[in-house]
Amino acid sequence: MKLAYQLFHIDGVSPERDANAKEVRASLTIPDLTSPTLSVGNIPDTFSFPQHFKNGEKGLWYSTYVVLHNFLKTDFDALLILEDDILLEKDFLAGAQGYLDRLPLMWDFFYQYVHPWQGEHNYKSEHDYGDTKVCRSYQVWSNACFWVSRAGAKKLLDELNGYMIEDAIDWHILKRGMTRAWDVYTLKPNVPMFCDIAGFQTTIQDG
Repeated sequence: MKLAYQLFHIDGVSPERDANAKEVRASLTIPDLTSPTLSVGNIPDTFSFPQHFKNGEKGLWYSTYVVLHNFLKTDFDALLILEDDILLEKDFLAGAQGYLDRLPLMWDFFYQYVHPWQGEHNYKSEHDYGDTKVCRSYQVWSNACFWVSRAGAKKLLDELNGYMIEDAIDWHILKRGMTRAWDVYTLKPNVPMFCDIAGFQTTIQDG
């Protein structure tokens, strides 16, 4: 499986975040798609959002839209999408590959980071499909670290043609996993994620 990654980060917001982004990039040995992380000023008028959306949420939505288009122009099989508050363990990619190999043949999105609170409060046995580590998604937020297949990218982009955006990008995807409209998977509670989030706000939260 040919893998690539995209880190959403805007330089200069804080030295702390810049340093973390540099460390994440240095730790990954798969190609960087280098698609731009776009601010709200770069979003065309064809994209409309609810009034309560933060500028960073709008920028993340459009940045995701752009990177998925760029991803589908390549021959990569799956794309790792990261936000700039992610912390990766040294064996992150080895662990990720092991989980990707466990997924069903047809999968759209795989969330490798799940906040422990969601595992404690949202996970139920009904999310199982027979694997000991991977299950159907049960979380409702956080795109800190997830994978998208070519099929998943196409589904999201096809849906946006004429679709009015109503939800933040994480909830948009995860809600479709809950209804089984899309094949969205994640890790069961207490399974090693090989990643975590830092204690500072992301560019998206502040933007």
